[in-house]
Amino acid sequence: MGGHVNVMVPLESLSLELPNGEILVGYDKDISALQEEISVLRSRQRHLDRRRREALDKLIDLKVNVEQEKIAVKSVGIKKEFSVDRVFDQESTQEDVFQEVKPILRSALDGHNVCILAYGQTGTGKTYTMEGTDGKLGIVPRAIQELFSHASEDSSSTYSFSISMLEVYLGSLRDLLAPRQPLFRPSECSTACNLSILATKTGAVEVEGLTDVSIPDLKKANQWYCRGRRARSTSWTNVNDVSSRSHCSVYV
Repeated sequence: MGGHVNVMVPLESLSLELPNGEILVGYDKDISALQEEISVLRSRQRHLDRRRREALDKLIDLKVNVEQEKIAVKSVGIKKEFSVDRVFDQESTQEDVFQEVKPILRSALDGHNVCILAYGQTGTGKTYTMEGTDGKLGIVPRAIQELFSHASEDSSSTYSFSISMLEVYLGSLRDLLAPRQPLFRPSECSTACNLSILATKTGAVEVEGLTDVSIPDLKKANQWYCRGRRARSTSWTNVNDVSSRSHCSVYV
């Protein structure tokens, strides 16, 4: 017949041998003391964190006021104002941005060279502004649509369109529309070979060897543009998991 035996042992008789050879007696009591000490340390840590945040707030105190044509930045008693042609707030849409640059597309159809450039540090939305997403098209696909729309409405002139896409990645030039090479050929030469930057007699800059594809209609234009987008290099950064990590130029 089995049974249980209860043995009562005073806490003082319990001991724990530590790695350094010392004997800890009544360590249950010491655990309680350690728990109290940890609680006190956590409380001090929260207090120090709060003071640190207050100090940083006083030091940085960055305030940005955005108006339609002005940005004011205040920090530690210093105020700087920047005047620009137009400021877009967080409520602005892709359509709002495109409407601002849309008039210059008419100049392109009149024979003038125009350039739309997005500039900023990593993670500020350059790729989103220029390329957009499937549901929110950016400036480039909207500009392509606008060019073909204007051309179809103008019966007094005949237009022909072509597209090229160039990427500058890690100091190298990559032709995003270059013909795809067979799998058994070296991949490093598939898009980056035979490209060089040249200056013409008129002072213009051209990329020798860059693929230039004729686009007879909007459907073909979108197909080639999407192909170039898929060929872009992407990688993670500290602020963006799928950053483009490159400079991309689209020539139409």
